[in-house]
Order: sequence, then structure tokens, then C-alpha cells
Amino acid sequence: MQKRTCCGVVMVAALAGLGGCEWEFGTVGSDEDGSLTLKLADAPVDDLAEVVITVTGVELKPSDDDSITINFDDPQPIDLLDLQNGDVETLLDDEGVPAASYEWVRLILSQQSSDQYVTGDDGGTYGLVIPSGDQSGLKVNAGFSVGDNKSVSMTLDFDVRKSVVAPTLNPSTYFLKPVLRLVKDDNVGSISGTVDESTILQTRCASVGDFAGLVYVYEGADVEPDDLGGATEPVAAVPVNNRDNPGVYRYKASLLNEGDYTVSYSCDKDDVEADESLSFLDPVNVEVEAGEDTDLDLE
Repeated sequence: MQKRTCCGVVMVAALAGLGGCEWEFGTVGSDEDGSLTLKLADAPVDDLAEVVITVTGVELKPSDDDSITINFDDPQPIDLLDLQNGDVETLLDDEGVPAASYEWVRLILSQQSSDQYVTGDDGGTYGLVIPSGDQSGLKVNAGFSVGDNKSVSMTLDFDVRKSVVAPTLNPSTYFLKPVLRLVKDDNVGSISGTVDESTILQTRCASVGDFAGLVYVYEGADVEPDDLGGATEPVAAVPVNNRDNPGVYRYKASLLNEGDYTVSYSCDKDDVEADESLSFLDPVNVEVEAGEDTDLDLE
């Protein structure tokens, strides 16, 4: 069972947020309740073994009222790297909430420092520091609405590749600068396919451990590809690998809003903190339809 409370609005700095249009899910503004399902997912990464956060509740902010806090009976440790390629963690399951327009969603995190940590490929465990995380948690400024007697299902897409910053001054500590998107489940699809083995071999990706490059997905058609943190930020940068079928290099980019995208591939290692010049394949335009997986092979 979960406990719900209302509290006054506290002015806090958002760690991450997206602007955009407010989604409409039926008529809003009455005293009736609707229901909300909220899930957490993560874009794939290839150089960490675990990224664990511990969530203690969810806070929602109606546009014209005090925020609502839904506290979990027990803290929920979540390894974000388990939430890839369609796997999700359900935080709220058809939870009754007031029918209203909402301004933001916030995941409330445990204030125990040991409840957030990273495990590297070397097997070592490292602290995970979230600046102001104990005050503002993981917050997404994205408007949405819940209608009278309507059920709404959404997913928080957590991009660990863009969010986790490797240690610099302190080798025992990673930093989390959260990059999250809030998407309506009925409005998303995916892109998946292969990267030709000859392309992998020509770029020598196959010789660098398990790393076989990244497929970059940009919102809109005819976008000039750029690196993480560059002027043109990809919606997703997902790893390519052949773990399931040696010699067949596959990728999948999930939770993409319906619309047009530009897709490309690069073997170069990408560092979100650095300004780099990466080599990309010729970009390809592709359309994503809600509820559909679009097949796209790159060569």
C-alpha cells in the first residue's frame, strides 16, 4: 500500500526537465478522480554493470493546487541498467489522482548515500552523488493532464549514458546529472535493426572489447549528426552489439514519440562531457509510428 499526502509547494531547482506541449487526456478541472500509471525505463549503455537509485515515492504538482506526494511503504532500489529495450519498473500502477492539469513529476530519492551507487565493469562499487538530489530528487518539468475517470499511462525515460559522469578528482565517486523525458505510452514506438558487419570491421569497432559503436537517433528529418552534448543533441544513442548472435550486430532505440527522425551510426567513443568530432555513416530518415517497431538496417 502507498500513502498519499498533500503539501505546500516548495521552490526547488529542477535537475532535469523538458518543455513542450501539455498532453490532453479528456476533460479536466472537476472534482472527479482519474488514474495514473507511471513507469521508469532507461536507454541502453555499455560501460557500466549497475547504476542503482532508491526511490521512496513520487510527487506530482497540479497546476492550480498544492503538490501531491505518494510515499511508498518500502523504498524501491532500482538498477537502471535492468530497464532497457522495453523492460520497465512500474512506480505507480493505476494510482487514483485528482483530475487536473499537472506541471511536473518528481521521483523522491532515499537520503541514505549508500542507497545510490554505481558498479563498474571492473566489479568495483562507487558512490553516486546526485547534486541536490535529497531536496529536489529527479524532477521532470513536463506538463500533462489526467481527465475525469480517465486512465493515463506514461513512462519516465532515464538516459544513463547522458546522465552519469565518470570520476575526475575523486576516483571513488560518480556524479548523476539526470537527463529524463516523460512520454505518453500510447504515443511511442521504436526503431531497431542491424549494422552491417563489414561496416563494424572497417571501422575496427569489433576489436575494441565489446564496444561496437553507437546508433544515434535525432528528432526530425535531415538532421546533421552530432555527438552527445553537441549543438544537435540526439534523442537516443544506443549501443550496437552481437551478444545474442555472433556476427549479427543489432541495436534498438525505444520510447520514441511518433514522428520523423534521422538515424546514423558511429564507431567513435563518445563522451558527453567533451566536445568531439565523430565520424558518422550517411544519415537515414525514418518515420516512427505509435505502437510500432520500425525496422532499419544500416550499412
